[in-house]
Amino acid sequence: MERVNKMPKQTFFNLEPERREKIIAAAVDEFARHPFEQASLTRIVENCGIAKGSMYQYFADKLDLYLYIVELAYERKRDYVGRAFALQADIFSVLEEYYRQSFQFSRDYPSLNQVTNNYWNSRAQVLSGALEEGRLNRAEEFGRFLSEAMESGEVNADLNSEAVFFTYHAVGRTLIDYFDKDIDDDFVKQVLDVLRFGLQRRGEGK
Repeated sequence: MERVNKMPKQTFFNLEPERREKIIAAAVDEFARHPFEQASLTRIVENCGIAKGSMYQYFADKLDLYLYIVELAYERKRDYVGRAFALQADIFSVLEEYYRQSFQFSRDYPSLNQVTNNYWNSRAQVLSGALEEGRLNRAEEFGRFLSEAMESGEVNADLNSEAVFFTYHAVGRTLIDYFDKDIDDDFVKQVLDVLRFGLQRRGEGK
């Protein structure tokens, strides 16, 4: 997808900070409420009080604005989940902290969290290339992370890495769906405990 890395026009950065933040806030609200294909640039400009023609002085089109907002959301989320990968700990502790930080991000920035959810759930053809590339990059990053854990003996080396990624990714997405409910650290620990040990009975000799 050729325009994934396109930035806003310089005229956007030349705006007064308050006006720039007003545009960002209106866009975040719209893209949190609606997936890309249903989002309206008209509603965004009405909510931030500018003419639609003015928006095209800052962004080429709705797609450029959308990708900019998605990147802003992920920049903020990386501030959180990066704390997990900075840990000098075993893979299970890192994953536990990753989910905990993701949960905290969703609580602190619910609209940005919903923007990222809508992005991955989008069915817009214009985003298909970027979404597929993103999924592949995530799988490769997790694969490297998992390989290190297998080599160190933390994880069963006989497991299929794609199956492990599928499981943790699915669990992660489901946890995100539960982020608006009253879950706590113990709930996350219990979920990861099931992934780590399975459903077998625990206890002496087991």
